[in-house]
Amino acid sequence: MQQTAISSQTGFAHLTDLPCIKLQYGTASAVISLYGAQLLSYQPAPGKELLWLSPKAQWHNQAAIRGGVPVCWPWFGPAGAVFNPTQEALPNHGLVRNRLWQLIQQHTGATAASVTLMTELDKLPYYSGSVKLQLCLTLTDSLSIALSCSSPIPQQAALHSYFATADIAKVAVRPLPHSYYDKVSDSMQQNSSKVAQITSETDRIYPDSAAQLRVDSDNLQLALTQSGHDATVVWNPWQAKSEAIADLAADSYRQFICVETARLDSAGKALALSQQIKAL
Repeated sequence: MQQTAISSQTGFAHLTDLPCIKLQYGTASAVISLYGAQLLSYQPAPGKELLWLSPKAQWHNQAAIRGGVPVCWPWFGPAGAVFNPTQEALPNHGLVRNRLWQLIQQHTGATAASVTLMTELDKLPYYSGSVKLQLCLTLTDSLSIALSCSSPIPQQAALHSYFATADIAKVAVRPLPHSYYDKVSDSMQQNSSKVAQITSETDRIYPDSAAQLRVDSDNLQLALTQSGHDATVVWNPWQAKSEAIADLAADSYRQFICVETARLDSAGKALALSQQIKAL
């Protein structure tokens, strides 16, 4: 029987005053921030960190934490017209990355440690009712993140995972659809291979992606299982954009690959989006 535990902790890495929760299952551990309900660390074994956190990440003054697994909701990227009817100045990737969430449930047992966090918004720019969003984190021999909202409103979402790599040039993500939307060139593209490799600025939306993906590099081999999604986003800013982003170091682009589980259909319906990470 594996030992399981859940504990509160103040601070993670250089974010020394950040309110966090730590989960343990045997020798595996995960740390999630109450600020943004953002997973910051997942180690399936001591010292084997699968996630990347920027050394320049901040959380004060409404900043969104760069790294880990940010929660993008209720829109992805810039707020489109359906989410922003009055054309306000709204943040990219939604409204919940810089909010303190509440711990509403926790459980430890022989097979898992899990916590559920919740945030409630009394009003959205396009909807006047109250909306509750929940994130459930479950640690076993893998780690699962489940984001849900039962309100049938227009909503997009993404689990914007930053995976740590020693060398971005050696990363491969597979299997992906041959067709994808390239946000860098603002065009649809075709790839003869089902493998994505990173050789320049990359911002791709792969529609109708598979339920199971692999991410491999020299130091990283993991399986991703996703559900409730309609796309996978693969992102790396490369050098010029990395230098231009305040909370990235100039060489940060070499150290991570974002493989994001996303639901981009904004039709008014409930949300149940999940991503499971398992080291291989």
